Amino acid sequence: MTTDTLPKPYNDRLFLHLIRKAGQMSKAELTRASGLSAQSATVIVNRLVAQGLLRAGKTVRGRVGQPSTPYTLNPDAATSIGVKVGRRSLEVVSMTFDYLVLERVTHRYTFPQAADLRRKIFDTVADLLDHLTPKQRAGLTGIGLALPDQLADWEETIGAPQGAMADWRETDLRAEIAARFGVPTTALNDAAAACLAELKTGNPYTFDSFVYIFVGTFIGGGVALGGRLFTGGGHAGAIGSLPAVRTVAGPSQQMIDTASLYMLEERTAAAGLSSDAYYENAPLDAQMQDIFDIWLAVAAENIATACVSAQAFLAPQAVVIDTSLSDPLKERLIAAIRQAVTRLDQRGLGEITIVPGTAGSTARVTGSGILPFQAGFSLDTPT
Repeated sequence: MTTDTLPKPYNDRLFLHLIRKAGQMSKAELTRASGLSAQSATVIVNRLVAQGLLRAGKTVRGRVGQPSTPYTLNPDAATSIGVKVGRRSLEVVSMTFDYLVLERVTHRYTFPQAADLRRKIFDTVADLLDHLTPKQRAGLTGIGLALPDQLADWEETIGAPQGAMADWRETDLRAEIAARFGVPTTALNDAAAACLAELKTGNPYTFDSFVYIFVGTFIGGGVALGGRLFTGGGHAGAIGSLPAVRTVAGPSQQMIDTASLYMLEERTAAAGLSSDAYYENAPLDAQMQDIFDIWLAVAAENIATACVSAQAFLAPQAVVIDTSLSDPLKERLIAAIRQAVTRLDQRGLGEITIVPGTAGSTARVTGSGILPFQAGFSLDTPT
């Protein structure tokens, strides 16, 4: 990590935040937005340009007043590596300072084994680092790691052989990655990382506060408050741990057992069919459609209850729902949740706004790549 990628003073972070949000800004616009003097704004902009974090655009000359020069982020000013460990796949990305993914590598597996994952992560990160230019490699600010909490506890649910995931209890993957590559490494729950990605690269309605629900192999969530990711010590937004209101079979269950995609995949496999069609934009055949509809009825009702609970506790501007399902099935899921919400008693609550997320299956790994930039450059580090 170079001197230019070390954590910045508050006003430097503020200017980077403002420009990242707006896309480009002149010194005069930064002066107005920050409340600083024109002289201070000029000093800060000039310093960030000298450090290579900002670059000047083409000067615009109007009919009156001083010429205006727009400033944008320099994509090559800093780089990051993001690692997402999932229940079914490992994804690793390299990312530029403007959150553009340079390269993405995916490894799939039946269940995550610590030793195998460690080797794949080390080899893939090394390969992606080798593919960076010398300037990009010099600007490496860190590695972000997104992974589910307490992986060893989900051995039976995920269908792994007994004891096959026990070594996760003794594995500190974040520390191992940091030691191997000698750069700061930050870890975050995978669903919270997806929420961070939505906050920073999606969120077309510019909500400051929202509850985020990601329907993946296991359902999970995150919380954004006041424009910042709220982690609550690491467990905020643990949607999957909510009690299920409608169960598939048996006694008390959590939402992770009633609204996760692994249930859909298990039922599909039991019918001798492949689950691939759920993640592709092709129509489902009649049998696949019937299986999906059975899952959807239970999942939508449970997620709808979570939406009402979120409204009662946080009164967010919206509930954002994303998934690794195909776009047509994502639309059906959100429509079913909205309909299920209307059947619930909402007395005493404000209107519940439910909107789709924007990143889909890439949300979690994108969030992992953003994580390192939060420590060094962001105004709004997770709380």
